[in-house]
Amino acid sequence: KPKAAPSVAAPKPAAPAGANAARKPAGPSAPPRIPQAAAKVQAIEIGGRSDEYFQTKTTIFNALIDTIDLSQLAQLDAKSAAEEIRDIVNEIISIKNVQMSIAEQESLLQDICNDVLGYGPLEPLLARDDIADIMVNGANRVFIEVGGKIQLTNVRFRDNAQLMNICQRIVSQVGRRVDEASPICDARLPDGSRV
Repeated sequence: KPKAAPSVAAPKPAAPAGANAARKPAGPSAPPRIPQAAAKVQAIEIGGRSDEYFQTKTTIFNALIDTIDLSQLAQLDAKSAAEEIRDIVNEIISIKNVQMSIAEQESLLQDICNDVLGYGPLEPLLARDDIADIMVNGANRVFIEVGGKIQLTNVRFRDNAQLMNICQRIVSQVGRRVDEASPICDARLPDGSRV
């Protein structure tokens, strides 16, 4: 049975505290609501990344985007593109004199390759066989369903722009789009995954 791909919806601004109390219950066709208790539970760690790691990653990613020619990168096969990204990121790390262990640097290289070539921070979740569903409710609110239980993760996007970019990347495979005019997409990807 193919795994479900991430649920894709345009990011929404955070509702003020207590705003959900006045809402009507969701209808039968609405997506399942995340239990309120889930927001109070400690997030499940995926990859064990610190705030400092995310800041370093953002700095290096921005330097990469300023350096790399994305149109030329798009002409390369996936392996060559990943090698090109890794070479440039290693050079940026050296120039900026970023201090990190070899393991952290390898994680950073993989994360940045995922950001540019894949589905960004969703890649580690998509690689797991035990996850039935991935729900993204904003740049910092990623839930997974494992064994019938919905759990908050520590997976996060840099910002809403990265989230929208990944959403577009996912739905463009089936000729769809996600934006404020059409914030919800329901489609099946070529591998059988449902988006």
